[in-house]
Parts: sequence; structure tokens; C-alpha cells
Amino acid sequence: MKVMILAALVSTAALASDNDLRHRPKSFSTPAGKAVFVDFHEANYNITYDITKGQAFVQAQIKFTAPEAGLPIFDSVTAPTRLQLNGKDVTAVETQTPARETTLRVVSANVSEGNHVLQMELPLTALVEFKNGTVKSAFWTSDLASRQFLERYLPANFEFDQVKMNFQVNLIGAKEGHKIYTNGVLGKARNGTSAAISYPPYYTASSIFFHITPASAVEERRSSLRSIDGRELPVTVYHQKGLFSTPGNLANLEKQTAAIFHELEKDYGAFPHPGIIVYNAGQGGMEYCGATMTSAQALGHELFHSYFARGFMPANGNSGWVDEALASWRDKGYSSIAQLSGTSAMSSHPYYNRITDMQAYTFGERFMSLLDNKLKAKGGLKPFMRYIIEKRIFSPMFVEEFATEMGQFYGTSVEAEFKQYTFGRSSGRPVNTKHVENKFHPKMTLEELKTYL
Repeated sequence: MKVMILAALVSTAALASDNDLRHRPKSFSTPAGKAVFVDFHEANYNITYDITKGQAFVQAQIKFTAPEAGLPIFDSVTAPTRLQLNGKDVTAVETQTPARETTLRVVSANVSEGNHVLQMELPLTALVEFKNGTVKSAFWTSDLASRQFLERYLPANFEFDQVKMNFQVNLIGAKEGHKIYTNGVLGKARNGTSAAISYPPYYTASSIFFHITPASAVEERRSSLRSIDGRELPVTVYHQKGLFSTPGNLANLEKQTAAIFHELEKDYGAFPHPGIIVYNAGQGGMEYCGATMTSAQALGHELFHSYFARGFMPANGNSGWVDEALASWRDKGYSSIAQLSGTSAMSSHPYYNRITDMQAYTFGERFMSLLDNKLKAKGGLKPFMRYIIEKRIFSPMFVEEFATEMGQFYGTSVEAEFKQYTFGRSSGRPVNTKHVENKFHPKMTLEELKTYL
């Protein structure tokens, strides 16, 4: 099994570019010309925290392929202070997509089909806190509003794109040692002031967990778990001192992690990531590849997402509901229902949607219960879930592909059910995120997130 997983990872890396192009959003017209989505294949970020000045900034180099001529698209919530395309100074304009689903940045210079390099500098201000000769910073993300994946902090692409990413993290003027928690491969720090992190080529803008903090600010426990494929996976659970520092808290979180890990491996096969990081943040959570910022209550939901969301990956906002519906179905005990009234537009929001429809947690969960009942004679929904992880691990998919794969697996079409219940009435406007808070994924502002730095 271990050999199979390694082979799958190599194969996935090799095919990532082809998969990116299949899921690349359509080009669209702007007053300056045709804006085109490009395929990032390497992104290098030099991230500097100048503690003496209380400032952080990023130097980024993005190597990309343009599959067609036009004005290349990227996204960064923060405007670059300097931008170069193939060594020449250019600018980029914040632009809305045709139906105003979201905002992105369009470079002001045309590129030909082929390979190009984008370089830029920009300040890093979101979720950065300087205090007493130290820095706290995190790249925490959300799918409850647009532009809250990696582009909130660094220049990035849409979620369809799998990119080899590298960080060089530099500290200037630190008065004490810091720790970096990340789901990448962390190189040995040089003199405690610089560290390199490499991330695998199948990561997307929603995959990375990154948190830097003074070592004195956190408590942690490290252990390991034996996977069913024979791997020994490192496990780190940690929390902020004073926030959740109750006796036995980390030990209990470690035990809970182990129990959920074994449950998930039994149901869906070997854990698809090389390790587990759990940051106890006390209020809901968010998933990353093999990592989570979470409350103890939401831990099972978030670790499930290491299979569905960060294993089986959505290629756009209109497929983002699938993993939340599946996670909610698990949370409620994998129930089955014979009937379902109503419909939803979870799969049919405007084309460039980047937000997960909140009906995933309620109507989506019931829809999975309906599918399980329909497929009960063939073992229910769970055998397919294990199959799709094995077949399409780390391969972003549209919801239409998910439905097709399910129909082929069972030998009976489910497209009518998806059309009836998930491609229903749409307002034609961006997803409405005014909702009753979900206990597992609360909607938090940057100021609220700063509490957990």
C-alpha cells in the first residue's frame, strides 16, 4: 500500500499541469483586452519579518505557462508595490469577473502563449503582529467569502491550480527564538533567523498551513501514528499558552486525534498526507492538507477534510460544497433518507464563484443521505468515497466529474439527482453568505483570528 501511495503522488505531480488546464476558468474580455487564466507551475516566496521596524514584506517569483495569448491573471488582496513581467516593469489592475462574482488582478501587458515569469514585491499586513521583539503571523484561510485563500497574504492563483511552492522565511531583530508550524517540509533554520519550506506540487491556494510564533507563546506535544500502510506519521498538537492551557488538554487532543485517525483510515484507506498538525484554536476550524486550526469539538470534521477537500479537491467554488456535505454527513452518523424535498443552487452559482454555499452543511448533508439510500443495495455511498480517494487523490474536480465518477462506480447514473437537487434555482448573483453560523466553520474576521495568533 505504501508503494501504491508513493506512486500515486508521483503520478499526480506529473499530471498536475494537465489537470490544471482542464479546470482552468474561461478567459474574459476587459477594456484593456482579453484576461486569461494561466497555469502557475512554481511560486517562490521570500517572506521577511523585520521585527526592528515592525514591518513584513514579500518578494515573489511566479513561473507560469500561458495556454493562450492575453493579459495574465493572478490574485493578491494587497496591491504589489513593484511588479515585473519577464524582467520589465508592468502594473496590474483590480478587475471584477463578468458577473461580478469576485475580484482579481489582471496584468497590464499581453503575453504570448508559452512560459513567462512574474516578479513582485508587496507588504504583508494581514494576520501579522509584532510585540516585544517577536512576531506572530499565520496564513489562515476561509471559503466563506471571496479572496480568503492564500491570496489574502501572498500572490496566488485560483483554487484549480496546483503549484510547487517554496517559502524562504527571514527574521530580522528577533529577541527570542520562534517556531514555525507548517505542513510543508521545513528545512533547518540558519542561526534561528532564516528557514526554507518546500511544499509539494499538488498543493493549491487552499492547501498551506503556516504559523510562526515565539517559542515561549505555545505549548505542544509530539508523537506518531502508525498508518495501515506501514508509515509512521509524525503528529503535532499545540495551543497558545494561557488560552487553552488546562491540565491534560493537549494529551486529550492527542488521544482524540489518534482515535479519529484510525476511524478515517478504516473507512477511507491510508491517511493521504505525510503527517498531522492540530492547532487548538477553540472556535470551529479550518482544514489544510494534513493540518487544521480547530476546536476539539470540530476536530473530527476537520481531519475528515484531509481526505475530502484536501485529498479529493474541489476545482472551483461550485464544487466546494461536496466535501462539506460529506463531512456533515459523517458528523451526523452517515444517515440514510428515502425522500428529500426542495432544491438548491449549490452547483450552479455564477461561473467564477469562489465561495462554498452554506447549504452544504444542511441540504447538502441530506442530499448525501439520499444518495446513500439510493445506493444502499450496492453498499451505500462510503465504498465510492474510498474509491475516489484512491483513484483521484490530489486531483481537483468539478462537481460534474464527481457525479460521473459515482455513476461509473455503481453502474447506475446519479446525474438526475445532482441536477434536481444541486443545480436548482440560482439568483444569478454571488453566493449569499448571510447565514446562521456553522459550529465547525464559523465566519471570523481578521481581528477575531488575531486572537489565536
